[in-house]
Amino acid sequence: MYEIIGKYGSGLDSISIFVGTGQCNAYCSHCAGLPLRKYAPKQDGVIDGNLISKTLRECYKQGARYLSISSSGEPTLSPVSVSKTLKLVDKLKEEGISFSPINLYSNGIRIGEDKLFSDKYLPFWRNLGLTTVYITVHSQNEEKNAAIYRVKSYPSLESVFSRIHESGLKIRANLVLSKRAISTEEEFVSMIKHLLNLGVNDISAWPIRDLNDKPDLTLSPRESELDRIEKWIEANQDPKHKIRLLRENSKIRYQLRQKLTLFPDGSLSNKWCNH
Repeated sequence: MYEIIGKYGSGLDSISIFVGTGQCNAYCSHCAGLPLRKYAPKQDGVIDGNLISKTLRECYKQGARYLSISSSGEPTLSPVSVSKTLKLVDKLKEEGISFSPINLYSNGIRIGEDKLFSDKYLPFWRNLGLTTVYITVHSQNEEKNAAIYRVKSYPSLESVFSRIHESGLKIRANLVLSKRAISTEEEFVSMIKHLLNLGVNDISAWPIRDLNDKPDLTLSPRESELDRIEKWIEANQDPKHKIRLLRENSKIRYQLRQKLTLFPDGSLSNKWCNH
């Protein structure tokens, strides 16, 4: 692992950690975490604290200041693991090691459906240093979201976002572009306005990808529409909200910015797939 960290030199700026059991409350057909679940612990609260702390120390030395917490499933279903990880991160401040922002990736389902969970854990995690919740978004329409997540129902985005904001956390929407929901400039603009009206702080949009981390040519929007979307973003940037479209050239820049992920099997890589 440390040989991998070392080869990135001082250009490293971000580290992501997979925690939790890999259990999920959605059944997405394009789930990149599915192949990794066999390595995840079976019980919530089981983490390799020594490995996480050592990795964070070394990545911090190499320049990493941004931290994300993710999972091969849905991290809100492993709240003890998330809490333990945030406590480890908070304790590192005693050594002068501080990460900001600290982000949590989620599909939003439990946050929107389970008020007791949201009231208990979201403020608790904020007090431990969590700053932002990244919610994966497909559509304004709850029925479409449910169909894409392959669940009986999906909570309203209003309820998901309001509970996050009430806890004092920021929201970034990760907007998935596909022919199943949003594939044209008009649909994109409508969705952006809806998300901003709901109080989303930042938005990252990207065409749907397959399990090999390649654009899904059957479901991804046409390149001409992506060009139109990109031009709209350039013409409508607001300093209050960061909106970006991640395409193949963005992926190259992503790798050059040297972001690493600590996966459930203990490996460290700048590739999400086939790492």
